[in-house]
Amino acid sequence: MREILFKAKRKDNGKWIEGYYQKRYDLLGNEEHLIFHADSYNVWEYAEVDPETLCQFTGRCDKNGKKFWENDIIKYHFGEIYAPIKYGYYQNCFDSQKTEHVGFYVDWTGDKCLRKDLGYWIDMVYAMPVGNIFDNPELLQVESNE
Repeated sequence: MREILFKAKRKDNGKWIEGYYQKRYDLLGNEEHLIFHADSYNVWEYAEVDPETLCQFTGRCDKNGKKFWENDIIKYHFGEIYAPIKYGYYQNCFDSQKTEHVGFYVDWTGDKCLRKDLGYWIDMVYAMPVGNIFDNPELLQVESNE
């Protein structure tokens, strides 16, 4: 069974928090974005998070057990090319024009014809996250400056 987890930056201190996401409305109709998690004493609590930083767990971990999250950045192993992990519809470079996949993928851009399926990069190439689009946006700018 797949664990559906999210992480986001807390509104009160800007730190990352992992747990279960809930969007709700207060009595005045204001939107609240919360992540429920167990604290160090195993007591469940929630924290309000910035919805712009919300990332879903892909269900995949690297060989060291580190989780891959949506919006993580991975590095192409032969060069200084970086790409974020996204969720949605995508086509691989070797697919026919009618073949479309949906799920987590590596969003390679530019003229590079690289596979987009996340499983390939984790299982076959042993890629590891090198940052994320919120804390390390400069990694994605490296490619666009070339």
